[in-house]
Amino acid sequence: MFRFTNSEVTHRRFGRTVVLAISVLTLILLIGCGGTKVYNNDKTVVYNGAVYNLSKVTQINSKISGKLSDSNTVDLRGVDRKQFEAYLEEYETIYVRMAFGLDEQEMLYRANSIEKWSEYSSMLKSFENAGKQITSLMANKKKMQLKLK
Repeated sequence: MFRFTNSEVTHRRFGRTVVLAISVLTLILLIGCGGTKVYNNDKTVVYNGAVYNLSKVTQINSKISGKLSDSNTVDLRGVDRKQFEAYLEEYETIYVRMAFGLDEQEMLYRANSIEKWSEYSSMLKSFENAGKQITSLMANKKKMQLKLK
């Protein structure tokens, strides 16, 4: 039968305590260094030399209006080719204004006098593409800035 002296038992206990302490500290460090990343939520859009901060914006909407030669303004969202060409036939040109509403602020995207459906169609495609880019910016946690062209 073996008989341990007090110094061997104490030494063994101390060794176990040190191993346990190192294991706990390593575990704490690994938990603290995990995959949690904090992203800054300051999202901005740069367009025509202006910077628009979207970090506190709660609602983004699109506005497409047309000013006719008789000074009336019409909403052009959802207007199809026939309706637009009917306006052109009657008024010859339409001053089209496309903007994004950022809560109380407005970001003017394009404003041009239009004489043909093809001009309006290409302007509308560009506007819709910019809207998709803004939506993508807001949905992506890692992306902080968008430069619109």
